[in-house]
Amino acid sequence: MWFHFLQLRSALNISSALRQVVHGTRWHAKRKSYKVLFWREITPLAVPIFMENACVLLMGVLSTFLVSWLGKDAMAGVGLADSFNMVIMAFFAAIDLGTTVVVAFSLGKRDRRRARVATRQSLVIMTLFAVLLATLIHHFGEQIIDFVAGDATTEVKALALTYLELTVLSYPAAAITLIGSGALRGAGNTKIPLLINGSLNILNIIISGILIYGLFSWPGLGFVGAGLGLTISRYIGAVAILWVLAIGFNPALRISLKSYFKPLNFSIIWEVMGIGIPASVESVLFTSGRLLTQMFVAGMGTSVIAGNFIAFSIAALINLPGSALGSASTIITGRRLGVGQIAQAEIQLRHVFWLSTLAFHSWINGHRLANGSLCRGYGIVLHPGSTG
Repeated sequence: MWFHFLQLRSALNISSALRQVVHGTRWHAKRKSYKVLFWREITPLAVPIFMENACVLLMGVLSTFLVSWLGKDAMAGVGLADSFNMVIMAFFAAIDLGTTVVVAFSLGKRDRRRARVATRQSLVIMTLFAVLLATLIHHFGEQIIDFVAGDATTEVKALALTYLELTVLSYPAAAITLIGSGALRGAGNTKIPLLINGSLNILNIIISGILIYGLFSWPGLGFVGAGLGLTISRYIGAVAILWVLAIGFNPALRISLKSYFKPLNFSIIWEVMGIGIPASVESVLFTSGRLLTQMFVAGMGTSVIAGNFIAFSIAALINLPGSALGSASTIITGRRLGVGQIAQAEIQLRHVFWLSTLAFHSWINGHRLANGSLCRGYGIVLHPGSTG
């Protein structure tokens, strides 16, 4: 009993010493302000952005899941085409970042007109660019698939080309959804983009499922339904974004439909592009690595292509917390700089940096423990009839 008492006393002494060390740090003196920053500014932004990014990531995974019953060739075709699509989506997402920064900075300065002009012009420019890009990719689709698919079988290449030609039609809608969501996030509204992107996943499952496998006596369109369903879902999302902006759900970003036909202000466009284009180079290079790997494994068989897609889908989950905190810090910093609070912006950015480091380590350790279950779950979903 005396021995246990000594152990307890020793533990209490250690606890007291640690408490004194913590109390002497700068962090402890500012713990209240950090709590306010975390609960009032970071969490309301980062959590919805995290969930929204997860929804965006799941779009391609769900398309693969929906065609899994059509065979491995169909899965491989979607995986190959989607690897190329992700490069384009990364570019749109980077321009979306530029819009987010300009909107957050403008609203920080209480300049609503500038925020609306930046949003409107980003939507117009990126929609026109997406139409041009879709036209070029549709024209050179066969050469693109030959380059991406490498030594894949003729059947897989044909399916990949079909899926690519259908999904490129959704590029303008994807650009509108991403840019509009970025502008709303810059205005501090993260719930509407989450609601729209979450609804898109549900619509994608329903519409694509019906188009692929049919309904009642209608037999469906088969593989074509996957790309067509995704495209229809994205256009519904684009209409929803434009409607939210038009009715002024967020008063700071009320943009009427007729205002999209007004002359462009290139000084604001260059400001958005000055942030978005350097970010797009980084994003495109990052996603091009995935595309390059897909090209290397393309000739190793449909099972390897599908397995590579599964591995990349799981690995992409690792980036979600850091991406969400990065977007949240962009909005917070933009607001602070807009009102001239440079020192406060630096302090908050430093806090978000350490928070993201801790979140990343916690997330990746949990991810490592769950990898086996995730892989088995993917195996069961993507290979119906398997038992893991």
